[in-house]
Amino acid sequence: MASKDRIQRQNNSLQRKKTKRWLRILLALLIFVSGCLGVLQWGVYYTETHWEHWYPDYEKIDLQPILDKETLSEEDYETLYRQTGLTRLAIDDMLAENNTADIIQIQNFLFKRQEVQIRRFNPFTYMEEIDDYAIFTTLRDGDIIVSATTRVSWWRYGHAALVVDGKKELLLESFGPGEKSEYSDAATFTYLANFMVLRPKADEETKKQIVDYANTNLVGLPYRFSIGVFYKKYKEKITRTQCAHLVWYAYKKFGIDLDSNGGAIVKPQDIALSPHVELVQAYGFHLDRLWTKQNVSPKEFS
Repeated sequence: MASKDRIQRQNNSLQRKKTKRWLRILLALLIFVSGCLGVLQWGVYYTETHWEHWYPDYEKIDLQPILDKETLSEEDYETLYRQTGLTRLAIDDMLAENNTADIIQIQNFLFKRQEVQIRRFNPFTYMEEIDDYAIFTTLRDGDIIVSATTRVSWWRYGHAALVVDGKKELLLESFGPGEKSEYSDAATFTYLANFMVLRPKADEETKKQIVDYANTNLVGLPYRFSIGVFYKKYKEKITRTQCAHLVWYAYKKFGIDLDSNGGAIVKPQDIALSPHVELVQAYGFHLDRLWTKQNVSPKEFS
């Protein structure tokens, strides 16, 4: 009997040790998960507080005397950029259409103080929006629209879309997890707290081929954020994509690499910083820095 009692006590002791060990493991796991969630939430706070919805800190002027000129000087284009966020590309297009009214409206919108709303649409994923709607310059087929407003915890990723019909302001974009690439209206960017319209440096025929290819091959593709990590960044037959990757792939297919840093994952910022694109319009970004911490002269974008 004594031997059986001893064995039972030993078994009970072993069981208690196992139970304590598992409790310690579970506690450590709980602390680890809580710490990860805390870091992710702190990242949400950090990216929110270190973001700037930029407004001009200088005087708004009457643009009509400049717009009434038959020929604009470099100084005029620079003044118009400062007052509207529109570069020479946009100004020339709009003046050719006698569309000075929209130029004035874009100026008014640039100087107007907006109330920025923070919208959460996925875990630790947020977007900065405004209640008003911006006005686009004249869009052309093949143009690209990017925004820095989408962020996941510490990472301000942004969003990008390809203009497939400038006259109708029709975009092709890949929105997010669980969705497929589809057509949308450019209005999806007009309520965002910042955006840029970019124009790749390619001839019109090449852009037409790119848009035709996108319409035929890049609609209805499943969203995969990890494209470039777990899936090849470039394949002859594309089966999945994400917002910036879709834009990059359409141009890469025709020999134009818009990924400025050549990383595994192409991001909207990589496209915005590409030497193969020109700025057409900027809103909500600091006009001297745009999507960088580096000062940039507006002359580079005129």
